[in-house]
Amino acid sequence: MPSPIAITGIGAICAAGRGAAVLHAALRAGTDGLTQFTRPDLPLTDRFPVAAVDVPLPPGPRGAALAEVAALEALAESGLAPAALGLAVGSCTGGMRGSEARYLTHGPEHRDRRYLDHPVGRLAERLQRRLGLGGTSTTHSEACASAACAIAEAMEWIRAGLVPAMLVVGVDPLTRLTLAGFASLQVIDPIGCRPFTEQRAGMSLGEGAVAFVLEDASFARARGARPIASLLGWGVQAEGHHGTAPEPSGRWLAKAITAALADAQVQAIEIGCVIAHGTGTRDNDACEAQALSGVFGRVPVSSVKRTVGHTMGAAAAFNLAAACWAVRDDHLIASAGGDGDIIAGLDLVRAARPAAVELAVATSLAFGGVDAALVIGKAERCL
Repeated sequence: MPSPIAITGIGAICAAGRGAAVLHAALRAGTDGLTQFTRPDLPLTDRFPVAAVDVPLPPGPRGAALAEVAALEALAESGLAPAALGLAVGSCTGGMRGSEARYLTHGPEHRDRRYLDHPVGRLAERLQRRLGLGGTSTTHSEACASAACAIAEAMEWIRAGLVPAMLVVGVDPLTRLTLAGFASLQVIDPIGCRPFTEQRAGMSLGEGAVAFVLEDASFARARGARPIASLLGWGVQAEGHHGTAPEPSGRWLAKAITAALADAQVQAIEIGCVIAHGTGTRDNDACEAQALSGVFGRVPVSSVKRTVGHTMGAAAAFNLAAACWAVRDDHLIASAGGDGDIIAGLDLVRAARPAAVELAVATSLAFGGVDAALVIGKAERCL
């Protein structure tokens, strides 16, 4: 049986503000994090609400600045020196925000270079230099499952003994391309996402970053660390059904969840809650509801999307943080925006409430057909 991996630090920045405690409070309260505003650097935000970060950031590209804020907080909570850690980053847009600004400033002569100016791996390189991280790094860009895949690879590096600890960051800023792209697909709800309700009419975009310090359990014990939760298993499937639409039956997500449960060596009946992808689109929520019902029957399900928005490459990291706090606190996370008629058979958590949560699952569905699941348990499993 693979050894559980200790989560010893969490850092976050999102529409609710700066800090993991701020995110946690917003999730417990079911805060609506969506706002509508007009900004010349982010067109279309006057047409639909988004979950934007509105706090001072370090200098540099916006994506890297968001990642740095979250990473520094996670490192501080863990107590580990940066030189001891490897780095895994999950992101869709990388430095796209900066290249968009350069393109708009310098004009058409940059037309052929605009995609070369923001390789997604550059964010990890910058973070490694800024923080003085000593280990090797990897970057995952699997659309909205990017952070889940980065977490899975970090787990395998630790399990294989390649590194004793990893810093994992899921991050994405809002960009002109993502706003215009999702709007052109007609998958944005003009009044804000309503996950898992019959009235749902699309997603709501957001930005932010969540960082984790993951450690080999014996390494964490030896240095006297106090884990927040245990990371027990992962599962990833590539369904290949469609570029943007999930396979309607949910069987591929169900396979990813089943693989994660097998990796963790736990049973579906032991799972106390699911932090779902839950974007609020017609196709995603229907597919996910099918998968969850098929694997678990009836289980409490939460979506964080109305609070933090759909943060794309960072989405799975926000879900993992919510799952960690659910098992640590024995308290279910609220699903803001769930005031309509709930999809039949789904136990959507409308308001946070106490509940025995020994184990939780966090799910992700991504464009390109990437389905992922992570299994989280109480900190005592690492002790």
